[in-house]
Amino acid sequence: MREALGRWDVGALVLAYRRHTGVSQSAVAALVSIDQAEVSRLERGRKTVRDRRQVMTWTRALGVPDAMVPDLPIGEAIKGPESVIASLAGPHAYAINALAPSSNLEDLDLLVIKLQQRDHQFGGDALIVEAERRLHEIVAMLSAGDTAHEKPLQNAVAQLAQMAGWLALDAGRPAESRKNLTTALYAAHISENPGLASSVLGYMSLTALYHGSPVEALALARTAHDSSPVTGRTGAMLATRMARALAENGQKAETRAMLHAAERAFERTGTQSDSPVWLAYFDEGELLAQQGTCLMKTGALEEARACLGSAVEYLRASETQNLRDQVHYLVRLADIGLMAGDLDESCAQASRALILNKQISSTRMSKNITDFMARLRPHRSARPVQQLFDQVP
Repeated sequence: MREALGRWDVGALVLAYRRHTGVSQSAVAALVSIDQAEVSRLERGRKTVRDRRQVMTWTRALGVPDAMVPDLPIGEAIKGPESVIASLAGPHAYAINALAPSSNLEDLDLLVIKLQQRDHQFGGDALIVEAERRLHEIVAMLSAGDTAHEKPLQNAVAQLAQMAGWLALDAGRPAESRKNLTTALYAAHISENPGLASSVLGYMSLTALYHGSPVEALALARTAHDSSPVTGRTGAMLATRMARALAENGQKAETRAMLHAAERAFERTGTQSDSPVWLAYFDEGELLAQQGTCLMKTGALEEARACLGSAVEYLRASETQNLRDQVHYLVRLADIGLMAGDLDESCAQASRALILNKQISSTRMSKNITDFMARLRPHRSARPVQQLFDQVP
């Protein structure tokens, strides 16, 4: 029983108690007001208790003195960052065939850029499995104790976990997104990369916005913005995250001020190659799109239309055309048309979005279109709206 207490192994503790006293699982279950099946799962190791207060609920029910319960399980009082990362990332569901550290690390920048490009082109649904598999390859290498590459591996985990968090969000998997972004934040901090840590907080802010928590989004965006120098491309990106959150919270003047700060910071950036790879996506088109979205949220519809229209044209002229983002911005343009009472314009933009959406796999974009169609439904008697609904499968 002492060994079980030292490990916080409630299952072993209960089993030892029952063997000593001869009581049934049902009798033990009654002591803590749970089902007998829960006791069975604990004894078989199918369920564990990792909170000391819960452990003590059991020990007090079994008559064990509080002083016998250690503050932490044996082996966890001194827990290295690699084990924390592994626990945050969670068990993997994919075969891990880790390459030599040098080859993985040399190819990492290219991998992150390719994932970004393919995300824009095809959407997160098609990429999340690959991104998480590669993330767990790096986590496995870090857990193996490769001290010679410790910092680069930690940084690699942060970059890939941030990408996996974004892809999971786009694929409509919020729990996976939170897990991956939490992993990314911790790894960015221990790899001493404050810019990347701020970027992760920015993604967390967007996640909160997409799930209807604007106050939380603003707190996260403010922390990200205030914890990193507002200069260059990183500063511009963080300023747009702040602007998005401010706009969702109805702070119009503050939103415009932050958009101006983002524009000034972006004007002071060097070439795209000067930016870290995890920020390669943030270009002129992304800045225009974020400006347009913020202006739309604050009711400046004509300015928003101009910015988003320019963003779509920028994407069309790009090498990959970024189909997923085109769908995103076209739906916003359709919303602007609807808000302005221009059903012809609204339906024309939505029709273009529907056509492009057939070429990508993004749960988030499909939901955006579905939500827009619901907002359009009260106008279904209008001819352009009827024609648009005829396009929907």
